[in-house]
Amino acid sequence: MIDAVDALLAERSVVAVVGRGGVGKTTVAAALGVRAARHHDRRVLVVTVDPARRLADALGVNGLDGEAVIVPVGQAEGRLWVLMVEMSSAWDQLVRHCAPDAATADSLLANGLYRSLTTRFVASHDYVALDHILLLDDDRFDLIIVDTPPGNHAEDLFAAPGRLGLFFDSRLLRWLTAGVGGGVTRLASRPFQLVARRLLGTDFLDRIGEFFTLFARLRPRLVERIDAVERLLESPASAMVEIRAADSGHIPEPVEEGDDLVVVNRLLPLTEVVIEPSGDGVDRVTLDLRIDSDDVDALTDESLRAAVVGLMAATPGVEMRLPAGTGLCLLPRLSGGVNRLEDLITLTDQAAAEPWRSKAESSDPVV
Repeated sequence: MIDAVDALLAERSVVAVVGRGGVGKTTVAAALGVRAARHHDRRVLVVTVDPARRLADALGVNGLDGEAVIVPVGQAEGRLWVLMVEMSSAWDQLVRHCAPDAATADSLLANGLYRSLTTRFVASHDYVALDHILLLDDDRFDLIIVDTPPGNHAEDLFAAPGRLGLFFDSRLLRWLTAGVGGGVTRLASRPFQLVARRLLGTDFLDRIGEFFTLFARLRPRLVERIDAVERLLESPASAMVEIRAADSGHIPEPVEEGDDLVVVNRLLPLTEVVIEPSGDGVDRVTLDLRIDSDDVDALTDESLRAAVVGLMAATPGVEMRLPAGTGLCLLPRLSGGVNRLEDLITLTDQAAAEPWRSKAESSDPVV
């Protein structure tokens, strides 16, 4: 229900938006930010990882990596900023913030392997996005919405800071930095290092050793940041929102216990929503597309009518099991997609007004 959305936007300080790629996660995160600013007078920062070009153009953030850009949201007391994360520049900022001195930061950023290794350090990508929630210390913001990299569930996201923290205590890092003061090649008398030297070359090993030796110097400050992010994620001030698309095949997948809200995006007209509470603490939500052909023919929007017909043929009904206490919000599929700020406003406004057909015991619209 839209009430569940509004409660999160009005009360929480951090909203992490998770979900697979292609479900409209970035669009929904932006729409939530717009609603928080317009309806709840919040000062909102939306952190987005990879917005579609049209959405980036609509928000005015194309090409402005790492800089919070204010987005006009009309006559509202709230304010909205959008920050587009680019992993390389985000790592640069993190290095400069956590390095013990400017010389260490400069040396690490100049290391020939730095760019290649950090952009491929997959375990860090989730954390780098989440690190931005510490911008709550900035007096401009009282709510930060993070559009996380695709593929996450709540459990994966909660684990991201810990995974990066464990790396600093790993055997691999200890081995790579064992030659501090003399280079990794000092260890070449050992059989494994001797083979590595022959295969990779002394210069390459030295650069690896230099990179990880410098990287290890970030540990004290970076671990402090990781701990702060973990505490904030686990606090009552944070909420986890999972996005699913009504026109994808992922609706039936189990909903994580850690989710505070599930948003079903791109719901088609005439979809019947059936909510059946159960005694085992899990509600059954069914999206039923067995629609009378006369109702389909009555749809005036050709693109929506075609989408309904196509989905009816492919998947006449899907079921999702929702843990009790997890909120549910249904967002409509907009004809023509979401290309302007006005479309983001329309998305949640229609969710609040749309009388979805429902067999739930309550007579309230399920939105």
